[in-house]
Amino acid sequence: MLPFFQNEIDWGRGATKESKNNVIYQFKNGSSIDILAARETSRGQRRTGGLVEEVILVDKDALNEIIIPTTNIDRRLSDGTTDPDEVVNQSQIYITSAGWKNSFPYAKLIEILINSILDPDNYIIMGGDYRLAILEGAAKKDFVNGLKLDGTYNADSFDREYGSIWSGDVENAFYSSDEFDKNRVLNQPEYEYSGRSSKSAYYILGVDVGRKDCQTEVAIFKVTPQPQGDALKSLVNIVSLSAEHFEEQAINIKKLFFKYKAQEICIDANGLGVGLVDMMVLAQIDPETGEELPPFGVSGGTYEGAEQDYKKIRGGNTVPDALYLMKANAPINTEAYTYCKTQLSSGKVKMLIDEGAAKTKLMGTRKGQNMDPVERNEYLKPFNQTSNLKNQILNLVEENEGVNIILKQSNRGIPKDKFSAFIYGLYLIKIKEEKKKKKRGTQLVDMLFFG
Repeated sequence: MLPFFQNEIDWGRGATKESKNNVIYQFKNGSSIDILAARETSRGQRRTGGLVEEVILVDKDALNEIIIPTTNIDRRLSDGTTDPDEVVNQSQIYITSAGWKNSFPYAKLIEILINSILDPDNYIIMGGDYRLAILEGAAKKDFVNGLKLDGTYNADSFDREYGSIWSGDVENAFYSSDEFDKNRVLNQPEYEYSGRSSKSAYYILGVDVGRKDCQTEVAIFKVTPQPQGDALKSLVNIVSLSAEHFEEQAINIKKLFFKYKAQEICIDANGLGVGLVDMMVLAQIDPETGEELPPFGVSGGTYEGAEQDYKKIRGGNTVPDALYLMKANAPINTEAYTYCKTQLSSGKVKMLIDEGAAKTKLMGTRKGQNMDPVERNEYLKPFNQTSNLKNQILNLVEENEGVNIILKQSNRGIPKDKFSAFIYGLYLIKIKEEKKKKKRGTQLVDMLFFG
């Protein structure tokens, strides 16, 4: 791209080196440009200036403690002396897509913005969105428009990746983006049952019901019991079902249940949800295979008589105790919101990594490089879904009514259906774990003898 550099670089043996994962360009005047990884092995090295690529993916501590301290020397001139006014000295350039507010990269952006006003000779910010890329031929307008029309591509995610618009916590937000982000450690989603990590692990589905203009959301958790303390809960996938007929939704949810060999489903039984529950307790025929999907039995719920309401409908082939009915009220919501907050802060809920990081990892493989845009979007869908969940969680502001916590949407244009499915799944896991602890406690008491 810069032909005049061709004659300035030393292309001799042992000088400039290029490989898949690393480069060093050695110039004839003795200077060089290379890659310095944000890890411990880089500690103590020295550079005169640096460019940090995709700051939103860089660890704050590694950057501040390892990388930036390497730039504490002045660039030497051709005669061996230094010039304190040399522009390169201790220079820092940050390049990134937009990310989340209340994060280190955003704080750095604001810091540089303020400094560009106070000291414009030494600080500058430049930005642009997808329209510049289209204008210069680096992106296709049809592709970008296709992303906008994709039902799973969230508007906030699009704004971050293509519009340079930062997302983040609203004032009085109940949940923290930092706490959410520190738990985004899962590199791969799960599309079916997997017993690889632990034979004692089991799956739970949380379902928020939608119809017509609202999608039904299914949060899929893999629960791994721990020797001590709470179980580890991994949100391995989020599946959105179109606002279709309840019988079609029942078929799809049952297929997910069997695919993951799930133990139980916590399903919204308020309002619209009753219609879906009525279908779940009946048998359906899978239109793809012609096989019968059996009725699902009700184990209980958050209200008295939940099991009795559907007990008379049971048939001989009913899957027992497959449904837990959620009818939320202020005290139950308070309990669920608080439990979710404590589990996030304690690191007991794990989620998929950011779609940007997932895309970077994918494009580093031959499989990813060979994918067309449609295949890549499909691959990244679970990661995008997790970011959509984050958008919804960070849009919730806290209000109090006595001892109860009320969460309301700061922006009514951002739904909370994924959050509801997420909360339902966590709540059912909480109920099941408490029952296990109580059972173990009872068994221990039965074993005690008194003289």
